[in-house]
Amino acid sequence: MTIIRKMKEKGKVVEKKGEIAVVMMEDSDKCERCGLCKKIVPREPLIEAENKINADIGDNVFVEIDEDILFKISLFVYGFPLIGFILGIIFSYFLKILLLKILVFLFFFVFFWITGFKKVKIYGEKTKPKIISKI
Repeated sequence: MTIIRKMKEKGKVVEKKGEIAVVMMEDSDKCERCGLCKKIVPREPLIEAENKINADIGDNVFVEIDEDILFKISLFVYGFPLIGFILGIIFSYFLKILLLKILVFLFFFVFFWITGFKKVKIYGEKTKPKIISKI
């Protein structure tokens, strides 16, 4: 039996795109421990969420995010390039020509990096966060 863990976070609708709303998320305890969003973009994080309850611009809402999907996405974003980096080093180690070493390393790193982001895009399209209620 699979347990699906859901994260419920607060945010404010800043834009509507049909059935999708752009939500500016508030900082939570989990955000303070991680801080990744702030390192990437020095502003409040914006996410796209399904807007089945028809929340309007300016509404404060609760957004539900599947933690397992969030974990898988972070594995693709960080893990795949790391795997490519390691494989690139291992395979280029056995080559004698410096240019060939560099090309093999770059091939593995870039291939796994692009593959990871393609996987993230697929997961992102299938499993958008959902607005579950207004506050």
